Amino acid sequence: DLPTRYGLGSSIKNSIVGDGCIIDGEIENCVIFKGVKVCAGARVRNCVIMQDSVIGENATLDYVVADKNTVFGAERTMAGYETYPVFVAKGSVV
Repeated sequence: DLPTRYGLGSSIKNSIVGDGCIIDGEIENCVIFKGVKVCAGARVRNCVIMQDSVIGENATLDYVVADKNTVFGAERTMAGYETYPVFVAKGSVV
């Protein structure tokens, strides 16, 4: 597997990131599986993002569990709560 690439503007705090990811946004308190792309300006907090998903530019996710191959478009916002996270099905486009 390829190593994960962290862009100059990326910020990662208290997270686990798998191999082959491209991280250009902010990640905090997350588990990111292999092959995930987090575009510039994206903010992902308290999430589990499974393999080969894409978080678009300036998207904001909080308390989201996304299954494999999920795509979040640019400027999208999705938020759940600590006691009630949002679940996104495999292969969904949001």
